[in-house]
Amino acid sequence: MKYAIGSVRFSLDESGAPYYQQLMAQIQQGIVSGELSVGDKLPSSRLLAESLGVSRSTTSRAYEQLIAEGILTSEEKRGVFVAALPMLSRRSTRFVSSSSASPISSKNKTPAFLKFDSGVDVSAFPTKEWATSMRRSWLKPDLTVLQGGYVTGYPALKEAIVDYLYRVRGLECTTEQIIVTAGSRDSLLLLQHALASMHHADPHSIKWWLEEPTYPPIREAIRSHEQTGTLQIDDEGACLPDSDHVANVAVMTPNRQYPLGVSISAARRHQWLQAMQKKNARWWLVEDDYDNEFVYQGRSNVPFMQTASVHDHAKDRVFFIGSFSKVLFRGLRLGFIVAPIAHVTILQQSQRTLGSSASLPIQPAVADFMLQGHFDRHMNRMRRHYRLKRDALLILLEMHLSDWFDWKKPRGGMHVLIEIKPEFIVKIHAENGLDQKMAQEVLQDGILLSPLSVHYAYEQRKSGRFGFLLGFSGPNEKQMKEIILALKNWFITTFEPL
Repeated sequence: MKYAIGSVRFSLDESGAPYYQQLMAQIQQGIVSGELSVGDKLPSSRLLAESLGVSRSTTSRAYEQLIAEGILTSEEKRGVFVAALPMLSRRSTRFVSSSSASPISSKNKTPAFLKFDSGVDVSAFPTKEWATSMRRSWLKPDLTVLQGGYVTGYPALKEAIVDYLYRVRGLECTTEQIIVTAGSRDSLLLLQHALASMHHADPHSIKWWLEEPTYPPIREAIRSHEQTGTLQIDDEGACLPDSDHVANVAVMTPNRQYPLGVSISAARRHQWLQAMQKKNARWWLVEDDYDNEFVYQGRSNVPFMQTASVHDHAKDRVFFIGSFSKVLFRGLRLGFIVAPIAHVTILQQSQRTLGSSASLPIQPAVADFMLQGHFDRHMNRMRRHYRLKRDALLILLEMHLSDWFDWKKPRGGMHVLIEIKPEFIVKIHAENGLDQKMAQEVLQDGILLSPLSVHYAYEQRKSGRFGFLLGFSGPNEKQMKEIILALKNWFITTFEPL
């Protein structure tokens, strides 16, 4: 399977590495070598998939990951381009097998970027217990699983999710309300279809509202809608905007806003509930609960969906989505929606219409892993593990970067947000923001950063805030220290002492 963009030739093989990882590595290699330049347009995911003879989900996944990391950028109605961030010099030649992918070939090796990563630390995953659950769940396979039944999810897994949400979140729901999906993106696509069906309208007649800033793949998932708006974030969480649109859907991370880490206040929560409680309410809420398993001080915040259940009309207007990718392993691609009772049927109909993207054969293993208690024990270990990593990162920040950055100690989650102090932002001109300029320059030394400014809509990046998201759950302390020292050295060599 081969394809060329200009002088860059893509070739996917049966080396053992997933196709999307091979494609990501070769795009990065093309940028490092100079064969792909800033502003170069890449083919659409559909065209690239057809040319390589793979599924569109493979090429879309590669693009989405590179967009999320700021290496590529997507512009509405124009396409996907090489971003300004990865302007690399040819001295970026550190190529070895990465820790997250197998070697692709001797000619196309994965660049060994050092990076902060808020993904799962798979080195601590209980592989023996997982293997036991895999084996036990398939000793006597359910024939309905083999026949591709259970469109909305494996019954035992749905029961385990209901029990888990009550114990950890205090969220009361039934198995009927659970729709198993292939992760958060799949959940959003399913909800777009279902909400359009509820209003007997095409998706473009519904206005979707995203937090500003937000997780870039969420913006990509909603980008096809002509009607979109932004929810501004202040110290109390997402602000409720004025809107006279017939139907409005807000996608929110209220308990720990991504990426700013703000928790919604009681007053702001009440304001949103009031907007949804009216008989002719125009607002719907999609609550994304992406890392609330990891709370290190105090208790998890109560989900919006649970507090809405005491309000007559609001209870039917909140959808809760979650994912196992952040808690078990990234490649699992399994998530769920908790739908209001009143809208379960239409979600089920949408699931049948679109077809289920969630892998059914893996669901019995996840169910067994949860029902045997392995999941809870693993979560308890990882909370302690990630808390120690967070504390180690905070010590490194205080030792090396307190002159240039501000940050707050997060009470939970898997990343720390550090923001560049205002006096340094005004001292240097950068077209797309100081954080992107820094990320571009340290990338030449093999360090990949996640700038805060790329989480804003493109037109808001210059006026937004500047800093970096430091995911501490993935790297070890030695790797974190190396990146922190590189940032320190950049500031020392760039600025005269104040």
